[in-house]
Amino acid sequence: MTSAALGDIRAITLDMYGTLLDLETGFAQGFGRFLKSKGSSRHAAEVIQIWEAVYLRESMVDTMLGRGRTLFEKVRRECLSQVFSSLHVDHKPEDIERLLTTDAQVSLFPDVQEGVSALREKFTVSVLSNGDLDSLDRAISGLSIPVHKVISAEQAGAYKPHSVVYRTATEQLNLQPSQILHVAAHTWDIRGAKAFGFMGAYLNRDNIPYGGGFPQADLEITTLTELAEILGV
Repeated sequence: MTSAALGDIRAITLDMYGTLLDLETGFAQGFGRFLKSKGSSRHAAEVIQIWEAVYLRESMVDTMLGRGRTLFEKVRRECLSQVFSSLHVDHKPEDIERLLTTDAQVSLFPDVQEGVSALREKFTVSVLSNGDLDSLDRAISGLSIPVHKVISAEQAGAYKPHSVVYRTATEQLNLQPSQILHVAAHTWDIRGAKAFGFMGAYLNRDNIPYGGGFPQADLEITTLTELAEILGV
């Protein structure tokens, strides 16, 4: 990214799930206990990763079929039930609800508070997530994530990486796409943002190659504090 492009940035949008929220850590203990109680030899981390892939796929199918946006929390619950069924793990609706609420220990990645606090000194910082507005508001309030604004795919009526979600962000922020840097730990999200005209920073916490797909990220970082340093905060 050139210094001129860096100078154009007025706002930063942050993906939520897997970018700010550490899903594996948050769900691992509850999933582990549940799987053990059902006699399953599956590891919690493996099941969580499968579940994330399934609800990502289903949310994209929802958008591609043009049938309107199903609530994210409904998609997550239905997909977790699908995963358990495919793995032959006996479960009831109340098991799903408990795993995603009372048994969950929602947590942030260690760099989030410091990184977001630094970035907001210079930029308008917003969450741009596929999550439902009420769920995002509760999480951001409960975890004291210091963002200025919350923008949800719910407001767009579709899921990322559909262009209408990124367009909604430009409308909410009253900025041109080139003035926004989108940060995500998911390459598909960066590609969606870049295709709409945003700049993109790939948050590569796990040393997973971005790949050769087009368009490429403008920046690759391992923490939000590193991003703040690059942006001169």
